[in-house]
Amino acid sequence: MRVVVIGRTYALEINRAKWDHLPKGVDLTLVTPSEIRHLLKVYQVEFSTRWTHFLLEAWGTDRLSGFAFYPWTLWSLLIRLKPDLIQVDEEPPSLALLEVLLLKPWLKRPVVFFSWENLSVQYRWPFSTIRRLNLRWADGAIAGTREAAHRLHEAGFSGPMAVIPQLGIDPERFRPFRNDSLRQKLGLHAFTIGYIGRIVPEKGLWVLLDALSSLKGDWQCLLVGEGPIREEWLHQAQKRGLKGRIFWVPTVPHIAVPEYINAMDVVMLPSLATPRWKEQFGHVLIEAMACGVPVIGSDSGAIPEVIGDAGLIVPEGDPLALARAMDLLRSSESQRATLGRKGRERVLALYTNERICHQTFLFWREVLDAGASFRR
Repeated sequence: MRVVVIGRTYALEINRAKWDHLPKGVDLTLVTPSEIRHLLKVYQVEFSTRWTHFLLEAWGTDRLSGFAFYPWTLWSLLIRLKPDLIQVDEEPPSLALLEVLLLKPWLKRPVVFFSWENLSVQYRWPFSTIRRLNLRWADGAIAGTREAAHRLHEAGFSGPMAVIPQLGIDPERFRPFRNDSLRQKLGLHAFTIGYIGRIVPEKGLWVLLDALSSLKGDWQCLLVGEGPIREEWLHQAQKRGLKGRIFWVPTVPHIAVPEYINAMDVVMLPSLATPRWKEQFGHVLIEAMACGVPVIGSDSGAIPEVIGDAGLIVPEGDPLALARAMDLLRSSESQRATLGRKGRERVLALYTNERICHQTFLFWREVLDAGASFRR
């Protein structure tokens, strides 16, 4: 089986790890932009040494739907490779997905795509038209969550579909261990409430601050990450008399994330839905669960689906409920141990790179065995 996977996701080496679990006989080629623009920074993509990897020039790499390759470069590559199946890990309104689908009459090969889309969004032209055409012409879809699958059905997609998270974790890297050395280095000596991620309003950081302000007992909070509200958040925490309880660390390399998770007693994700965004997955949840660290999340977006019964769920935007959940875990070591064990068991069953890769491979087989519809 010859498969080409296209998209920005695999520009990062850590995100390619799941493909290590493909069975023998699968000839995988990755196609990514040669660089990724993000805000004011430009990231040069690292060449993959484990798979055939083409780095192509592209534009709009900092845009959701406006990202695309230079067509003739991409088309000539695909015609030369002659894959059995092409997967484009971009959303339905994507120009990059349209580029590939326009080539289908010549390639005569099925094209599948990936989607996290979990809101009913009204796209402006031309992306409204691009989305409609992509959904009509694509031969299969992988939805990251059940809600994303529902949105695709709602939008009229009728082809084969599977619900598979885009990325999993390596359970050997994300494993339980008590990181007392890092706790000592950071000055953590009490029950530690942790958050790792972007410091932005939609992640519920203001709700977390309100909850911490009402939390009694002996506790500390460790924030790891960066974002536009970081300075104001820390300032407000100081004004509320929490200066000695709050510890902040800038964004750390992904390889160091297990070190920080294992220095925490609970990991928070109190996300808030907005008119144009709600939590699509919350990857830090499965990282913490794999480490045996209990998690508390809001009921926003996919968080309840990801956590299941292996953590605590509170209503989004409710600081009192969040404070009660934190206090429950602070005061009950046995509850923390139970949720930590259940969390790791859930990750091993559902969210490892190996399982996600296997599910993806089975879906490719399903699409190929069914025969491409070539709906154009």
